[in-house]
Amino acid sequence: MLSEGVKAEDVYKALEAYFKPEECIDVFEIKGLQYHNTEIIKKVYTSTFASPSVFEEILRRNEHNVMLFSHHPVPPRPTENDPYPKIPEELKKRLKENEISFFAYHIPLDKSNFYSPSNTLGRALGLKPYGEFYIQNGSVLGALCEGAPERAEDFVINIEKALGHPVKLYPYGGEFIEGGRVAIMGGCARNTDVYDELRKKGINMMLTGVTNPAVSWTLDIHEEASKKSVSLIGGTHYSTERFSPVAMLDFFKKLGLQGEFIAEAPNLTDM
Repeated sequence: MLSEGVKAEDVYKALEAYFKPEECIDVFEIKGLQYHNTEIIKKVYTSTFASPSVFEEILRRNEHNVMLFSHHPVPPRPTENDPYPKIPEELKKRLKENEISFFAYHIPLDKSNFYSPSNTLGRALGLKPYGEFYIQNGSVLGALCEGAPERAEDFVINIEKALGHPVKLYPYGGEFIEGGRVAIMGGCARNTDVYDELRKKGINMMLTGVTNPAVSWTLDIHEEASKKSVSLIGGTHYSTERFSPVAMLDFFKKLGLQGEFIAEAPNLTDM
């Protein structure tokens, strides 16, 4: 059942006021509003990627005057070595016909805030975020968390329960987690200079999304993590970020809008 609605302009302004997109650089050309197709928003759907399956699910419900809020403004890559696909033109046309707007925040959502992928993943694992790390695109994106179990294998079990699928551990830091402190960088962690920083902070475990050595840019990551004795856990790009758009439902609820998260399938080859 749809609400009477909120002015689309007011929803956009609320998002911009909280996430301050002007303070960061993005890898995608457009930050925020992708397609403005309705003046009134009666319901918000959230997703991790702008997958065709997500749009098809919204269209299947034959609801008008709704908005999709996604972390990514594009569909997921077939593999992390591939470029991002584009949203099919036919889908864009149907969104306009059905008065469905599309809004996406990538780096503005990634940067450290209550709804960021790194912080929401930490809380989903029962951890307490206490600090930040990992600078990218002019923003700090990663979360330092405490409360992890003593053994790395137990942490893996906790993650698999939360994500709902196996994860991959690269135990460069040994079988124990120092002081129960871990680093979390949802999605992709390309920077190689963080491992020295983490070791200086007494952290020997990082959870991220993409760790598969078949992905070209991860080779330097594995080399540096191994050199600095920091274990890596890969949980897929999608799964390590999906708690963020789920948490965004509360953001929209505060604006008077009901919402629903639309799940997608994780790409297990990311690990």
